[in-house]
Amino acid sequence: MLKHVTLFASENAMGLSLGLTHDVLAFASTLQKRLLGQPIDISLVTVDGEPTTTFSGLAITPDCALEAVQDTDLIILHSIWGEVDTLLTQQAALYPRLRAWHKQGKPIMAAATGAYFLAEAGLLDDRIATTHWHKQADFAKRYPKVNIRPERFITATGEIYCSAGMNAAMESMVYLISRLSCPQVGEAVEHAFLVDFRSGYSGEFTSMGHQTYHQDDDILAIQQWLEIHFMAPISIETLAGKANMSTRTFKRRFKEATGETPLGYIQQLRVEQGKEFLKHSDKSVEEISWLVGYQDAGHFNRLFKRSYGKNASSWRQHYRQH
Repeated sequence: MLKHVTLFASENAMGLSLGLTHDVLAFASTLQKRLLGQPIDISLVTVDGEPTTTFSGLAITPDCALEAVQDTDLIILHSIWGEVDTLLTQQAALYPRLRAWHKQGKPIMAAATGAYFLAEAGLLDDRIATTHWHKQADFAKRYPKVNIRPERFITATGEIYCSAGMNAAMESMVYLISRLSCPQVGEAVEHAFLVDFRSGYSGEFTSMGHQTYHQDDDILAIQQWLEIHFMAPISIETLAGKANMSTRTFKRRFKEATGETPLGYIQQLRVEQGKEFLKHSDKSVEEISWLVGYQDAGHFNRLFKRSYGKNASSWRQHYRQH
C-alpha cells in the first residue's frame, strides 16, 4: 500500500508540475482510503522548510523541511525552470537524501527538468535518462556521465524514473500509483487525468529532429505507454485497440511514424532495459530476461547479441572490466 509520498519543490519550480501532481495524489488518496481503508500521506517539502515561489511567482507553502521526512514510499522531484546554477547549489542537502533513498530501493520520479536533481546527486551516472527537450543540450553538457536519450519520453532504471515533459510524468505517475497503491486506483487516476494529456504532443516537440518527434499523436501516445509498460505481456492487437485502430492500420501507421515495427520497437526497449540491469545489478541473465518481458533467456540473449555484438554475460564481463 502507498502510505507516504514526498513532493520536493524548490525555488523556480514549475507551478503546473507541482499543482497537478498534488491534485493527482490527493485524488488517489481519496480513492485508496475508500478501497483499502487508508489514505496517502502527502508531504510537500522544501530543503529548509521555508516558503518559496514557483517560476511564475506563485507562493509555495511547504508542509515541512526535507529532514523532517523520516520514511516515505515515493519521492517526486518537480520540474524547474530558468537559470539552474545557483538553484542547484542551494539544494545541496537534497542530494545525500536522494542517494540514501535510492540505496533503500525507494522509487524516485523526476518530472522533466527535475532530472537535474538526480544528476547532481550522481544517481544518473552511466544510466539512461531523459529530460525536457528545451534543456537536453545543457543537461548533456553539464552531466557527460549521463546517457541522455532525447528520443525517449520516459526512462526507468533502478527505480529512477525520468520524463521528458508533463505528459510523460503523468504516465509515470499512473504506473507508480498502480504499482504502489493498487491497480484500481491507478486506473481511476488514468481516466480522470491522463486521457486528456495523451493528446496534443506535436506542438511541444516540433523543434526536435528524431523519429520519436513525428506528428502522429496516436502513435506517440502508444510509444509513451510502451516506455513504462514494455515488460508486460503485450499483443499488437492490444496496442491497436488502445489506439482505436485496426491491427493492420496500426502496424502501418506505427512503421510510417517511427521507422520500426511495433514488435521491433518493443524489443529495442526490452533489450536496452536489460542492458541497464546488466550494468547496475548482479541479477542473473535469466532473472533479467524475465524482468524485461522474456520467459526464454535464450531468446533475450539472441536479441541482445544482435544489438550489442555480444551475449548478455559476455557484455557484462567486458563492461565491468573497463
